[in-house]
Amino acid sequence: MTDPKAAQTAHQDSLLANAPCFIETQFPVAKVSVESYRERTAKQSQTLTGLGKWWGRKPLILVRAALLGLLMPASNDPEKDRDIFLKLLTMDKEGLQRRKSKAIPQERLLEELRRMPPSIQKRFLTSGESISVLNLDKSEKEELQLLVFDRMPYSEKQGYCDRPEQIEGPSVETWQEINSYLGTHGENLYELVQELGERRFGHRPRVGDVFCGGGSIPFEAARLGCDAFGSDLNPVAAALTWGAMNVVGGGKEAIEKITRAKEGIITELMDQYQEWGVDRNSLGWHAEYYLYCIEITDPETGWKIPLLPSMAISVF
Repeated sequence: MTDPKAAQTAHQDSLLANAPCFIETQFPVAKVSVESYRERTAKQSQTLTGLGKWWGRKPLILVRAALLGLLMPASNDPEKDRDIFLKLLTMDKEGLQRRKSKAIPQERLLEELRRMPPSIQKRFLTSGESISVLNLDKSEKEELQLLVFDRMPYSEKQGYCDRPEQIEGPSVETWQEINSYLGTHGENLYELVQELGERRFGHRPRVGDVFCGGGSIPFEAARLGCDAFGSDLNPVAAALTWGAMNVVGGGKEAIEKITRAKEGIITELMDQYQEWGVDRNSLGWHAEYYLYCIEITDPETGWKIPLLPSMAISVF
């Protein structure tokens, strides 16, 4: 006798293996572009930029979207496919609400409230000498925040949200909807990618980038649970990619190991400097920091003038 559940699973696997992938049918370019721009203009908070500068580094959210788009199967319902895809990236309504981390200022709340029906205005506005929303209790303020937030255009919402990589991902309820639609059992992106890879290829997905540059593609592929490979003719690119995989991707344990090694080297060098008496003045003081700047010579006095934007060394 054939197990009906096993037969259904085998049938789903067969359909998945032969179905076109999501990215072959559609791709939410506008929303992914907004998220990519925000990530690349985040300066110090970007995940990989602390390792070193690389001008052609691809946004991690773009890599994530492309990989999920290649793995997720397309169905005969493109609208639902797009909805599930955006849920995976927390770019849907519920996902954006989960990512909201900053309060919308009162001026913006009032601006949007004035465009709402009078019945809604009466619930939140207190009139007097001036219109205000400051007298609301905590639950009313939270409700108003989400009400105005949901009416904003996608690009404006980004100013009040964390990036997708900065939260754990979709909610438990959203994962139930995703799994029900895709016929999967994942509780996070890592598990979902593993299962989709097994169904489509018969093994965990393998991602290779022969011009890996700053390492965005191998790094994000590995973070999603793929077997990742990268190479580049430029040794700087190879070093940056290695750092992305083994330093940033190594987690807390790798960072602690590197920190201990760095502290050991510094201690050893300082002991050697003391033994040699390097960089000491007549009082026995030794230099700890050096400040460098470009100087110009005044042609009339011969004085050397430092070209410094500020004379402040540090601000506390």
